[in-house]
Amino acid sequence: MEKKTRRLNIDIYLGAILILFSAYLYFESGKIKAESAKFPQIVILILLALSVIVLVLGIRKTLKPELTLKSDTLLNLDVIQTPVMVFVLIAAYIAALNLTGFFISTAVFVPVMMVYYGNKNIKAIIITDIALNLFVYLLFVKTLNVMLP
Repeated sequence: MEKKTRRLNIDIYLGAILILFSAYLYFESGKIKAESAKFPQIVILILLALSVIVLVLGIRKTLKPELTLKSDTLLNLDVIQTPVMVFVLIAAYIAALNLTGFFISTAVFVPVMMVYYGNKNIKAIIITDIALNLFVYLLFVKTLNVMLP
């Protein structure tokens, strides 16, 4: 007899990772003052509930392949290339925030992301970059007196 193997649906991996991430965040939110921790904990619990739903749906898709949609793809380099690249760019942006501050990091990050997503209009890139930084400066620094890094 030939043993039939099943491939796990990608939603199982995603759901499991998000559940672990939610548990970690919930644990970390316990270190915040009780009054301040309420909102983050509610958001984390919502994320946890949605993660469980993703996991359950992934298990159902694995057990009943007819539930799998044509849009459900296998995990391969083509599928994860853009999300991984965006993650790397965001991680670099966060690291740059500590070194150069918000406005310089944002002035570099926004055009890089716009070019990465295919915007080649230099005028639009410059206007968007200046407008975003100006808006954040006026709203947060001048109006709300928030100190940005």
